[in-house]
Amino acid sequence: MRSDVLNVNSQKYGGNAEGLVKIPDAATYTCLAADSGKIHSVPDLTASCTISLPSEEVGLVFEFWYSGAANDAQNIIITSGSDTNYFVGGVCASDSDATGAATVDGVYSNGSSNSKLTAATPEGGTWFKFVCDGVLWYVTGNGVSATPPVFAGS
Repeated sequence: MRSDVLNVNSQKYGGNAEGLVKIPDAATYTCLAADSGKIHSVPDLTASCTISLPSEEVGLVFEFWYSGAANDAQNIIITSGSDTNYFVGGVCASDSDATGAATVDGVYSNGSSNSKLTAATPEGGTWFKFVCDGVLWYVTGNGVSATPPVFAGS
């Protein structure tokens, strides 16, 4: 929404705040259904972090941004917790150490049991979005790293 237009519902000027959840530097983190629709910021990590999505529910949306101040030496692992609730879709892999021209390629879930996405040593520009239909999680995004993102079963 434009900032110079009055919102008839809220009677305020300006856009709606998206909301931000700052994921702590920890080995595990569990998303809350109440934080659906908010951007989840992932910091520079001191150890790999496994992020668990909440129980499946129609309309849940989670977006994760790597927000570190430098290339991370750790991994971000996002999981649904069950191969029954697998990921559908794919993400862009942006190779940050390609010799010559940088390479970009698609990385896809197998569409039947991949319930885990690993972003190895993410760099700036890494983000992933997950949308749930009540059973499955649909995913898109971009993994910037010398190592492409990987889908796997739990």
